[in-house]
Amino acid sequence: MSQPNPKEPVDILIQCPGSHGVIPDHVHEQATAMHEFGFKVIVLCCDAYERSRSVAYATIPCMLEGATTNRTNAFSRKMGKALQTMRNQLIFAWEVYKNNPALVLAASHVDSQSPLWVWPHILLVFLRKTIYGMNLHFANRDHHLGPKWWQKLGSHLAYKPFRIAVAHKRLPDPSPIPKFIRTVEVPIGPEKTQQIRENPKKIRQKWKVARGKKIFLAFGHIRNHKNLDLVIRALLENPQAALVILGRVSNHRDRPLKYYQMLAEDLGLSKRVFISDDFVPDEKRQSYFEAADFIVSTYSSGFHSQSATLATAVKARRHVLASSGGSPMRDLVEHFGLGVFVEPDSSEAVADGMATLLHGVLPEANWEAFEEHATWGTNVTRFLEAAADIKSGRPTPVRQFEGYEDEAVPLPTLLSARALLPVKPPKPPKTSKLADPKPRPVVRKKITKRVAPPEPTPNPVEPVVVLEKPTAPVLESDPSQPVFPGFDSALESPSASPEKVAGINGHAPAKKKTKAAEKPKPSRARKPRSRVANRESIGAAAV
Repeated sequence: MSQPNPKEPVDILIQCPGSHGVIPDHVHEQATAMHEFGFKVIVLCCDAYERSRSVAYATIPCMLEGATTNRTNAFSRKMGKALQTMRNQLIFAWEVYKNNPALVLAASHVDSQSPLWVWPHILLVFLRKTIYGMNLHFANRDHHLGPKWWQKLGSHLAYKPFRIAVAHKRLPDPSPIPKFIRTVEVPIGPEKTQQIRENPKKIRQKWKVARGKKIFLAFGHIRNHKNLDLVIRALLENPQAALVILGRVSNHRDRPLKYYQMLAEDLGLSKRVFISDDFVPDEKRQSYFEAADFIVSTYSSGFHSQSATLATAVKARRHVLASSGGSPMRDLVEHFGLGVFVEPDSSEAVADGMATLLHGVLPEANWEAFEEHATWGTNVTRFLEAAADIKSGRPTPVRQFEGYEDEAVPLPTLLSARALLPVKPPKPPKTSKLADPKPRPVVRKKITKRVAPPEPTPNPVEPVVVLEKPTAPVLESDPSQPVFPGFDSALESPSASPEKVAGINGHAPAKKKTKAAEKPKPSRARKPRSRVANRESIGAAAV
């Protein structure tokens, strides 16, 4: 770690409280480029800033990184983050006052609790005429505290000290940046990584793509705004193309890899689409780009920034199929002729861009001019030119190529993918049975007279012979003689009563039952009786 010399005047003071991620990496590359230009640069950083990178410029480890509380309570976490931001900003103002630099560059835009810490910076701008600039990375606002009017006031006051905004993307219209801040678009420089070479043929064998197919490679994090589903659909109109997707889904809100696999299967393109989430290190990225024929960067209309894929594609000398909203990436692709830029969010436009890369005549790309322009030196130069324009009162162009339109490479002519599809021979028309009926032979049935069937002859009736059963002979008896002498005499005696008369075995004589006297047996089914009949029977029983 190099310490600053207090006797030497400081040209540029950069504040960076973070140690890992995109923002600290950009600050490191910017500080290195300024140091190589001969400027005296000091970076206000945290202790972990220098652990993952080697620096040649001076640093002061006075910033705090991360939350200052270990509590899981949301209010405590937000309060700790706000207090940490206030501390870093007040130390930032003190270092600006102590070192008195000509230019000040903040790593990103911060507006949390700005009414409590912005006043020292405003006084330094007013009293010492210090020029403040910032890299335009909008921070996450989930740690804000207070009512809405307090947050709105903080967003307004946080812009007051700044005069330059270094933008890596195209700002919307109307812009959220105040008009007194000069916005300049700058390129993102290449990554300084030592590449490890691999054989492109072996890489293509891993992808299992059929011979003769042109490979379009989509590399990096898989997100919804990259429109990979539209690229898969565009393969239907480009039978000579194949798609390779290498990357991982980093957010649960984005579609999973299974979605794109199922889409390719439903469209019958599973043999022309290869999807893998294997990690590819930065050292081998260029070899994978060289194994492909074209690179895909089809962003949606809501994308207004740049992509690091573009610089790697230029190193591999591969044309790009790109789409986005208004962005610096579109300016770079069209100005240097790096490929084909199509309308975003349209599968037909992507298919036409594929057809243009496969069958069209492309202008010669200006690879070397892009490599000279897309550097961190150009990034810093744009910032320094804007600061010089402020001191001299000159206007500063916002876009990178304002005034250099004549140097641009002519745009390619887009082809229609449907017009290039092979025309299939027309099939012979099918003859309809209803339209052209064939004559059928008329078959006449033989008419015969119907004869009534003969009536069946009745069978002869045989005479029925009734046979009489023989009856037993009736014995004649004397009527004067009693049949039962004892019984008859007892009945005839006047002293005998019916109660005392005893029959055989001492029982009363049984009455002779005849068939005529037999009563029919009642049926088991109960007959319904009316209420009147029930009342009459109850009354009769009572009497």
